[in-house]
Amino acid sequence: MNFDPYALSPGVTVHTHACGEDGIFVNAYLVETPKGVVAIDATLTRSTSKALRARLDALRKPLLAVLITHPHPDHVAGLTHLVDDDATPIHATADALALMRQLEAPKRAQWTPVFGDEWVQQWRYPNRVVAHGDSLRLDGVRYTVHDLGRGGDSDANAIWLATPEAPGARPVAFLSDLIFHGVHSYLADGGVLDWLVNLEQVGALCTDCALAFPGHGAPGPVARLVEAQRRYLMRYLVELKTVAAGLPRGARLDEPRRTRLTEAMRLASPGAGLEFLIGLGADAVLDELRATAPAVSEPMTRAAA
Repeated sequence: MNFDPYALSPGVTVHTHACGEDGIFVNAYLVETPKGVVAIDATLTRSTSKALRARLDALRKPLLAVLITHPHPDHVAGLTHLVDDDATPIHATADALALMRQLEAPKRAQWTPVFGDEWVQQWRYPNRVVAHGDSLRLDGVRYTVHDLGRGGDSDANAIWLATPEAPGARPVAFLSDLIFHGVHSYLADGGVLDWLVNLEQVGALCTDCALAFPGHGAPGPVARLVEAQRRYLMRYLVELKTVAAGLPRGARLDEPRRTRLTEAMRLASPGAGLEFLIGLGADAVLDELRATAPAVSEPMTRAAA
């Protein structure tokens, strides 16, 4: 499914390239301007990234640059098929670039048995490093990066604001996987508490934005998407703490408890895709909850007795 194009200003249009379940419902974006196109992120598999490239080619304009939000494979593996030369600028933060290099080999080993020939075996890497607050001006649009670090679905999250340089034009925000809209969130890297903090930052940074474009799901108003994501994360913490009650410290969820968590989150988000992510993230989030809980020392326990 692809969502309707969104006009930022006369001559500036955002095209959402939304993948289906085979591409884990990820979005990539093409910002079309009079003289070219800027891509925000790529997709996961050979087929979905080649489809993104075909959509770019159909616009019959050159690819001016690619902007990367974070280093997870569903947003960067497809760079191999989206970009066909070494000259096209691919912009990312230093942390995102470093994590891409760390992740390529283990993710290839983990997911090739699942995706087979669809897994992109050799990644293309960013060739331009940007820092927090940097702005790029590309064919009448200013793109500003905000490096939020840990606290999204990875350890290196950035958002990009795009503002047409036209009178009265409002920016839009590319929030990537700080927002999962209509699908369950990837929590296996932990960092949920930092994620909640970053959502507050997003709200402050994006008060003037006309629209938010998430990493998964339909675009929408910033405040609504941020609040929905905040509610999802808080509900996950509540349900996880409930099903983990009585477990010895350090123990993992057994399958009955994991099933109860999945059922609870399914009820909380009816119809949401990627249900397998619910259980996948449980252990990492449980470790985070335990790390923030005050420990009772042995001497205090004896004194209380």
